[in-house]
Amino acid sequence: MTKFYDEIPESLIEWIKKQHMFWVASAPLSPDGHVNVSPKGTAGCFNVVNSHRVWYQDLTGSGVETISHIRENGRVTILFNAFEGPPKILRLYGIGTVYEYGTQEYESLIPPETRKPGSRAAIVIDVYQCQTSCGFAVPIYDFVTHRTQLLRMADIVESCDRASADTASAEINPKGIKSYWARKNLRSVDGLPGLLTAPDSKVTPVNDFDKEGQRPQLHRLSSKEGNALGSSANLAISFALGALVAAALPRILSAAGMRLSTHSIIPMPKYYDEIPESIIEWIKKQHMFWVASAPLGPDGHVNVSPKGTADCFNVANSRRVWYQDLTGSGVETISHIRENGRVTILFNSFEGPPRILRLYGIGTVYEYGTQEYESLIPPETRKPGCRAAIVIDVYQCQTTCGWAVPIYDFVTHRTQLLRWLDTKESCDRVSGTTTSTEIDQTGLRAYWIRKNLTSLDGLPGLLTAPDSNATPFSVFDKEGPRPKLHRLSEREGVAMSSGATLAIGFALGALVATALPRILSMTGKFGMFTTRA
Repeated sequence: MTKFYDEIPESLIEWIKKQHMFWVASAPLSPDGHVNVSPKGTAGCFNVVNSHRVWYQDLTGSGVETISHIRENGRVTILFNAFEGPPKILRLYGIGTVYEYGTQEYESLIPPETRKPGSRAAIVIDVYQCQTSCGFAVPIYDFVTHRTQLLRMADIVESCDRASADTASAEINPKGIKSYWARKNLRSVDGLPGLLTAPDSKVTPVNDFDKEGQRPQLHRLSSKEGNALGSSANLAISFALGALVAAALPRILSAAGMRLSTHSIIPMPKYYDEIPESIIEWIKKQHMFWVASAPLGPDGHVNVSPKGTADCFNVANSRRVWYQDLTGSGVETISHIRENGRVTILFNSFEGPPRILRLYGIGTVYEYGTQEYESLIPPETRKPGCRAAIVIDVYQCQTTCGWAVPIYDFVTHRTQLLRWLDTKESCDRVSGTTTSTEIDQTGLRAYWIRKNLTSLDGLPGLLTAPDSNATPFSVFDKEGPRPKLHRLSEREGVAMSSGATLAIGFALGALVATALPRILSMTGKFGMFTTRA
C-alpha cells in the first residue's frame, strides 16, 4: 500500500543515502509543453538538509528543462527506486528553487572542494509530501560502478575557462563551459528561460574532480591467473585500437572535406520526428522504462513511475508505442492523460554503451473490458492486473549521451506484483462462476473502486473498468520460478569480462586520444607531438 508523510522519515533519509541514482520530473503549464524526466547518477550530488529540504548539484547537459520548469511553476518530483534489497519506490513532491553557478547561494552550498565538473546550479527542493509504494514491478539490478565520462568531458571544457582566466582577456573562451551554457542552456525545448546569470559569471570554475582517478571497469572474478592476463592483453590491444581510430578519424574526415566541431566534446541531443529502426531494436532489449506526466494545474503533482514487468512495452510502428498498465495504488498517468494527453517515456542504458532516450507523445487510455483493449491485449498475452492499454502517439524522439547514468547488471524481473494481482483476480474469477451480481470485495475490481477512481489531485482515473462484465484472465504461471539473484558461472564471467574489457579499452583509448591534444594545446606543449609540414 502507498504511504504518505508530511516530511521525510529518518529511516528513509538513511535509505536515500545508500542509493546510487535518482530521477527528476518536471513539466511546464502549457498543454503543449514537453513533460521532462531526467536520470541523475553522479556520486555525491544528492544531499538531504533535513526532513523537509533536499538539494542536488545540477550538472551541465544539452538541455535545461528542469531549471526552466522550476522557474515557471516550481513543481518538481524526485524519484528513487530500489534495484537491490527489498523493493521500494519513493517520491518526494516539492517546490524547487534554482541557484545558479556564481551566485552567493550556490557558493554557500557548493564550495570548490565539493563542486563537480560542469555543475551549473544547485537545485533546492522544499518537500511538502513524501510517498512510498511497493516497487514490486522494479527489476533487480546489481550496481557495478558510476560512469565518469560526463565529469571528464566537463573538466576538459572547464579547463578552457581556467586557461582564459590566466590571461588579461575579458572575452569568454568559445571552447569553455560558459560559452556552452550561452549556446545551449538559455532556453528550454518550449522556449522557457533557462540559465540567466551563470554564463556571465566572473567566477572561475574550480572543481573536486581527480582526473588521475580510476576509470570505471566492469570487474569479474576469475580463479585463473591466465584469465586476468588475458584481460590485460585485451585491454591494451583495444586501448591502442581506440586511440588509433580516434586519432585517425578527424584526418580522414578532413581529407573527405568534413570537419568535427570543436564544440562536440559534450555530445549534442539528437531529435527525430519518428523512432529510428535502430532505436526500436535497442528499445526491445531494455528491461524497464519510466513514464512521466503532469496535470495542468500549477499546484498539481508531477508524476514519474518506473515500469519493469517483462513484455509490457510494445512498439507498434515508428510513431506509435503502447504498454500494459498494471494495477497500482495510484492512477496518476491515466488521470493526466485524460486531462491533457501529455506523456513522456524514458529509457536509459544501464548496460553497454550509455544512452538516454525520450519519447514525447500524446497518450490515449483504453480501459480493461473495452473493445480497443481486447484488440491490443487478448487473454493469452494479458498480464495479471492489467487495467488499461496506454497508447502513445509519438511526435518527437530524443536521444542524449547518458554519461551520468551508472552501470548496472540486470539480474532478473521481480514477480511479486504479478503474484499479488493474480490472487486478487482469482477472487473475481470465482465470483464470476456464481449468480451473484455483487463485486467481490477482496477482488481486483473492488480495489480499482477504492484506489483508482481519482488521482492525487482529484482528476478522474478509471471510468469503466470497475464495472466491466469481462472475467479477468491472464497468462501468469503461478507455479513458475520466483526470482533469484543469479550469479555468473566462471565460464560466463570470463566470456563477459573479455567483451567488456575490449569495449572499455577501446572507449578509453578513444577518449585519451581525443582529449590529450586539447589538454596539451592549453598548456602550450602540443607542438612537440605535431609533425612539421
